Amino acid sequence: MDRSRRSGRVRRKHSSGSDSDSPSEAPRRKRSRQVPGSENESDPEVTKNNSFETSAPNDHGWKSRSSGQSMSQRATSFNLTSELSVPNAFDRCGKVISMRLTNFMCHSNLFVEFGPNINFLVGNNGSGKSAVITALALGLTSSARATSRASSIQKLIKNGEASATISITLSNSGLRPFKADFFGPHLTVVRHLRQSSSSYDLLDARGKSVSKKVAEIRRVLLCFGINVENPIFVLNQEAAREFLKDLEPASNYKLLMKATQLDICADSLNQCHEQRKTLTNKFEQMVKNKTLIEKDVEAEADKLTILKDKEVVKVNLEQSQTKLAWLAVTRVQTELHTLETSIRHIEDKKAKLESQTSKKESTQAVLTQKLKDLQVTKNEIMEAYNEQDQKYKAAKRSVQEMALKSASIKAQIGNAERRLREEQHTYNACKKHIGSYHANFTRVKEQREEHAKTMEALKLQVAESEAIIARLREEQQEIKRKTNSFHESLEAVKNERAQLQKTKQNMQWEIDSLSRNKSNKLSVYGEQAIQVVYALRTQYSGANMHRMPRGPLGQYISAPNSKYRDLIENLLYSCLRSYIVGSDRDRQSLRALLQNKFSGGIVPNIITSAFTEQVYNVSRHKVRPTTPNTTVLIDEISCDDPVVMNFLIDTYRIETILVTESKEIAEFLTSETENVPPNLTKVLVPNLGLEYIPSPNYAVYSTRINPARFIHVNVDDRIRQLQMEQSGLREKEAALESDFVQKKTMLENTQVEATKRSAQIGQQQSKNQMAMQKKIELENFDYQELPEYDRLKTTLSDSGERIQKCNEEIGELKAKLLEINEKKSQCETAESNEQKAMEEFYGRVQTLEAEAREINGKIQSLDLHYEANSRQLQKTLELERKLLDKTRSMADELEKLTEEAKKVGEYVATTNTEEQIREDISRYKSKIRQVEQLNYNIEEVEIELGHLRDKLGLQVRQLGIVNSVLSKLRMAYHQRAQLFQRSRHHYFTMVQFQFEQALAIRRFHVSFETNDKQKTWQINVFPPSGNETSNTRSLSGGERSFTTVSLLKGLWSTSDHPFYFLDEYDVFTDEVNRKFITEILISEGMECKTRQYCFLTPQDTEVEASSFIKVHKLEAPER
Repeated sequence: MDRSRRSGRVRRKHSSGSDSDSPSEAPRRKRSRQVPGSENESDPEVTKNNSFETSAPNDHGWKSRSSGQSMSQRATSFNLTSELSVPNAFDRCGKVISMRLTNFMCHSNLFVEFGPNINFLVGNNGSGKSAVITALALGLTSSARATSRASSIQKLIKNGEASATISITLSNSGLRPFKADFFGPHLTVVRHLRQSSSSYDLLDARGKSVSKKVAEIRRVLLCFGINVENPIFVLNQEAAREFLKDLEPASNYKLLMKATQLDICADSLNQCHEQRKTLTNKFEQMVKNKTLIEKDVEAEADKLTILKDKEVVKVNLEQSQTKLAWLAVTRVQTELHTLETSIRHIEDKKAKLESQTSKKESTQAVLTQKLKDLQVTKNEIMEAYNEQDQKYKAAKRSVQEMALKSASIKAQIGNAERRLREEQHTYNACKKHIGSYHANFTRVKEQREEHAKTMEALKLQVAESEAIIARLREEQQEIKRKTNSFHESLEAVKNERAQLQKTKQNMQWEIDSLSRNKSNKLSVYGEQAIQVVYALRTQYSGANMHRMPRGPLGQYISAPNSKYRDLIENLLYSCLRSYIVGSDRDRQSLRALLQNKFSGGIVPNIITSAFTEQVYNVSRHKVRPTTPNTTVLIDEISCDDPVVMNFLIDTYRIETILVTESKEIAEFLTSETENVPPNLTKVLVPNLGLEYIPSPNYAVYSTRINPARFIHVNVDDRIRQLQMEQSGLREKEAALESDFVQKKTMLENTQVEATKRSAQIGQQQSKNQMAMQKKIELENFDYQELPEYDRLKTTLSDSGERIQKCNEEIGELKAKLLEINEKKSQCETAESNEQKAMEEFYGRVQTLEAEAREINGKIQSLDLHYEANSRQLQKTLELERKLLDKTRSMADELEKLTEEAKKVGEYVATTNTEEQIREDISRYKSKIRQVEQLNYNIEEVEIELGHLRDKLGLQVRQLGIVNSVLSKLRMAYHQRAQLFQRSRHHYFTMVQFQFEQALAIRRFHVSFETNDKQKTWQINVFPPSGNETSNTRSLSGGERSFTTVSLLKGLWSTSDHPFYFLDEYDVFTDEVNRKFITEILISEGMECKTRQYCFLTPQDTEVEASSFIKVHKLEAPER
């Protein structure tokens, strides 16, 4: 059983005479071939491999027993659940157990039994793999258009058939089964396709039809969490080929939103927003209606009020007229009060100005006298200040003198102490020398004798070392000469190897280019030339074709005589890859095109030449052959384009060149002036590679003629020629490799010898240097000087006497210093007292000067402002007269208005303005006129007012309800919008992280730019080569497929689904990349064991079947 299950061979059976392809048979391996008279006969091999076999002999027996029993629905469900079962691996609801297709697309009768974990569906193109995915989507309620395979389901029925059936069995065992007691451990969804319509049938585990409603099937799919229209769960062939084709940011954003089902949330939010807008508009309209009803209520209430009490309106009118009269009185009183206040301010100002102008002279005299008194007081204080300043300076000089004396004494003390230290040191040294005089003398003598012997030995050692170093240096120079010779030879071989390798690489590139473009004669010029010519033909199509630049020029040139082909190409080689233009504008356009196509390589030359429609007539300037076996070069060149031919005539003068096979003829035509034909410029002998210049400048040159590469070259011959040259280069490379290894070994040996000699020289030099250093140290040795003994005794006695004198001198100086410091302290105290007294005098002077400045300012102010005050006084008097006149006139007006107001009525206080009172009067008069003109019925007005008030109350209640709903809807919308934004950020971050982790397996890098406002998701992929790309067209096929699978892994991490079907995931890959991507997908399936994966591939896979992996090999269907 295990072997059959792991091999996973898909079984097909002819539909004729078979009843086992009905939907009820889908979940079981056992298939019965029913023919008349043999209903219960079954296939023994299939029966042996049955994984869902039950104890019942067949379905018909079970149905007959169940129909004969009268048990309840609950008892039937209990037996259904307990008797039937699915393999333990199908432990999740929604996994696809099996699928049967009848007359669907290319399949007549196909039965596929899936594994619960990883499935590989392998088959050649046309074997019907994609039909499985199409059937999966279509059978689970999707539309034909959504599968991208047909516009209607009728087009998916096999040709020649009237109907088709799709039967899909899903697991119903897991955490959330759909009515498990009723349906059993699995259920089957059947879709019947007909030319006119389609229908569904939902079967339980026994094959019994439970429902035919699409809504019931969709509830099952919703319970299982199945969504076949999401491309990351079911990726069909067309979607797989277009997936990540352009990496458009808007498409990427739309794909991610759909894959994570955030687009459904966004649509729901938009619907909520539209509903809120609709309710808001309705609420605003209801508010307007409420306002209109309120106005109607107010109007009706006014009518009723007017009808009930018309006299009240009259009283109100009289009261308003009284308020208006007294309001005028109040306004005039306010203005009069304001004028009186202004008059009082003007009188105060007038009094002040009169005072300032009348007391000017007396005030100025008082200030002048005060200024003189201040000056006298200041002079007295300044005399006392000067006397105090003299005392302060005298005290300061005394302090400075004491400081100088103190510094002098301190310097003397320092000198005496320094002499004392020196004498003490001399005394101690003399005492020490006297104690060790005899021992030191003997030791110094022995040192001198020992150093003399050592110096002789070192001189002999240095002489021997120098001789050895000289010999080693000669040997080292010889080795260096050999090393340089070997190194030059090695570098020459290495350069020749590098040049050879570069030549081989260029040849291989040329072979590859020629192989790809065999049918194009421009292939010998490279793929860039083909692209340039194609671009020029596109740019200059139509009427501009005659202006199209010519090039490469070699495509227009041919040699009818093949023996001259090599000669012509070598002569014209410099221009064969060039282009000719007719204007500067065309030249600039062509230069930009060439730089774009030949970026990083050698850009062909561009030649500007006049475009003509005819070839030059060169009959007058053409050389005439005068000897046999001689031809003119222009006659051996064929060129259909007059522009190119004229360029060859202008540049190379091909009409003046002769070609011959005989050296003697060439010498005859060029060596003697009388034999030179007119217009001859040179004679070529191609078989000997010679070029003759005619007399009087007779000369002979040897030229190398290489085989032709461009002119009239067969692509296959050129490829064979390059391959032969490659073979020769490989032989030469092998010889160079052997020579390189030999020379490298010799160089390494000589370098080792040179290193040894350098080490020996270094050792000898180090030894010699140490000897010389020791010799110098002995020559410069500082022997201890020993003075005479008597002199030491005398010096010791003198030093003792000087030490005593220094001590006595230091004592005397310190006593003087103490006395001077006391005097200095007294002088500093006196200086401080004098300074304080002087500062006190200075402060008083400053106070007097400030008072004097203030008095001067007042005197100047009296002079400056006198005239201005006089003018201001006149203006103030005039203004006072005007205000008094105005006050009298307003008092008369106030008296008049008061008498008129009293006639109208008594005083009535009001806070209204005159405009408001006039509006009230107008309104009251209007109401009185309305009442007088109209004849209202008070009972009718009261009834109408009641109806309007009821309508207003209903409107207010409805407004409250709508406002409450709007508030709740607004809060719910904002909460869900915030939750949606957080979820979107979480999903985007999760996908990006998983995508980046998957790409990192092959050292790919990726960057993202997300713009939620513009709904774009920019993906920039960095392959290991380091070239950033945001378009997979620049990626190779393997890189594109790897990027696709990596993004799918990231998307799979955000959305859980019972099964994942992926079609043609390796369509662009080679064998290595396909194996690598397959391992990634298997690893994903091993990590997520609760999911079911099915990968469709047209390539034969090397994946081995196991208990976790099932491989289905799909044979070509019978058509």
